[in-house]
Amino acid sequence: MVAVWISHTGADADLWGHLRFGADLLASHSLSVADRYSFTADTAWINHEWLSEAVLAATYDNFGAFGLNLLKLSIIGGIACLTWRTGKACGGSTFALSWLTALVVAASYTRTQVLRPQAFSVLFFVILLVLLQERHPNAVAASGASGERRWSGGRLAIALATLFMVWANAHGGWIVGFATLALWVAFDVFEQRSVRAFALGSALIVAALAGTLVTPYGTKLWMFLHQTVGLSRDDITDWTPFAKYPIGLIVFELVLPVVALLSMRMCRRWPSARHATVIGMLAFGMYRVGRVDAFMQVAIGMLLAPILLDAFGRVEERLRRYRRLGTPYVVHGLVAVAMVIVTAAVAVTRLGHIYIEGTWIPDRDAVRFLRAGSPNTRLLTWFSWGEYAIWHLSPRGILVSMDGRRETIYSDRVLADHWAFYKNQGNAAAYPDAIKADEIWLPKDLPIVAVLRDRGWHVVYESDVSIVFSRSAQRSPITPRADPASERTPAFFPGP
Repeated sequence: MVAVWISHTGADADLWGHLRFGADLLASHSLSVADRYSFTADTAWINHEWLSEAVLAATYDNFGAFGLNLLKLSIIGGIACLTWRTGKACGGSTFALSWLTALVVAASYTRTQVLRPQAFSVLFFVILLVLLQERHPNAVAASGASGERRWSGGRLAIALATLFMVWANAHGGWIVGFATLALWVAFDVFEQRSVRAFALGSALIVAALAGTLVTPYGTKLWMFLHQTVGLSRDDITDWTPFAKYPIGLIVFELVLPVVALLSMRMCRRWPSARHATVIGMLAFGMYRVGRVDAFMQVAIGMLLAPILLDAFGRVEERLRRYRRLGTPYVVHGLVAVAMVIVTAAVAVTRLGHIYIEGTWIPDRDAVRFLRAGSPNTRLLTWFSWGEYAIWHLSPRGILVSMDGRRETIYSDRVLADHWAFYKNQGNAAAYPDAIKADEIWLPKDLPIVAVLRDRGWHVVYESDVSIVFSRSAQRSPITPRADPASERTPAFFPGP
């Protein structure tokens, strides 16, 4: 079931932008400090995800959608292998390891299901936990010898510096990793209460911080993240508090934590103060900012692996007793083989496509209409459609007013003005004139739409999903087909 589930890849609203910007980087061999896709951009571009975008673009250029799917599965596979390795070091059975790995993969899939830089962050976080557990004297080493240190302080410092260097160039999630490292080091110092422990801990912290400076931006990256990363961004779904998530997603997110609590109760085993504090910190972060969820989920799986494996082992023993009295093993074997065949068949058919789906997507006829129109126009866009528009319309010289890069190229004033315009707040109707927009492309249900009709903007395209206004009355309006066959067929990246 998990294999079938993860073989389906949907296109996130930012995928078009990530691939476009990554392709630009590969073509120019340099990072742009000035944006050439937006006509309202007013901030120097700190592209803190440039490495992820370059990897995504190179993969797509060489292998297409199939390559992107394999990249996604490789990230998930890395998470699965490291989870299995951690459990193996704890002495878990194959049954228990399978369940542990499946639960961690499924629980963290909220951030690995789409191709975004945050997927790399989840993998890097798992690597960080592996490094920290192998260094800690109470960890179970991969060789199976409890209490054995496999990493010297110097080797760990080098490994952390390298990890955080790559991480800082790939995604801003390294901040969560650094907070986890700092908390881990604090426990080391508190437990050992020695000058040596303090010196080693300080060296590890400095090494990680030094790694984050090895970027094209140096300390400017720190300043950028300090100004932009916070605990409240209600206008972005990923950044909303966990309690505001849909009830179905909340239930899904609670599966692994509940399994962990039940496992503790069943086995009468409890996590160390160190592990409980790390998980608690991440749980608080997830409560305030939902997108921290995958970090908390993998922390539960990695740090509570001995307890979870113990509980799964007890379940396995009960199943063995059931099997002696129940269905013959040969039947279970045949069912397993059939499931593998069906899973493989379904997964293979999906690997060649990235599906464009969800409530956020614009209608395809609108994109075709805009692309066929006048080149070199300034298009006032809806936030979620900006990078989709950049991919499809920028070759025609069409510039957007807003896209998913947000504060990386737009000031707080531009962001606030756009949201006020969408919601028809203040003098919203005058905003298109203020930024000298030639055309406007918006979801049809936004409050500002009715106002624009009354203010003399010409409707040149209208469907059940979106509407296009033009400043010029010369452009011929069209009415999309009521039920075009193309709109009933599945849409695959890049679309339209």
